[in-house]
Amino acid sequence: MRNSSLLFLLFITSTIFSCREKADDSKAVYVGPKSELFGIDMVYSDSARKVVRMVTEEQLTLSSEDRVYPKEMKLWFYDKTGKITSEVRGDSAHFYRQKNTYKLIGHVVIHNIEKGETLKTDEFNWLPVEKRIFTDKAVQLRTRTELVNGVGLDAAQDFSSYSLRKVRNSVVAVEGMPTN
Repeated sequence: MRNSSLLFLLFITSTIFSCREKADDSKAVYVGPKSELFGIDMVYSDSARKVVRMVTEEQLTLSSEDRVYPKEMKLWFYDKTGKITSEVRGDSAHFYRQKNTYKLIGHVVIHNIEKGETLKTDEFNWLPVEKRIFTDKAVQLRTRTELVNGVGLDAAQDFSSYSLRKVRNSVVAVEGMPTN
């Protein structure tokens, strides 16, 4: 009799707990990335001609369709003959879908191979449709003969032409100064 009372009590207890309303998980909102891609090696072309190559380890696509590149990003720009004219690298990047703009962030280095010039900054923006890059941050430009520091830059995306907004100081160096 004692066992049957214990079984009856156990049955009633389990029935009470199973009849409770379950927590409504349908209101939980997922805030993580919509997709994750790894080992990105993408080529942008124009009229079947390679214009830009982008390489990065990881791409996260957010619900807003923005893309985050949390690891190093490298870009190579090509001329009409398919020759690399400039190289760009940054610690990370963000693509803003609404503005169709990339922002490279952290130790950004732009190297113009043809001119032997190297530009360093903390961040820069790339507008692929307008084929231009710009930054409002401090920049350091090293040419074969001088070292120029300034704030702000506007340039063609392949770094073939550029202008510094505010030059802070300029040092003329010896011919053949290394550009790295």
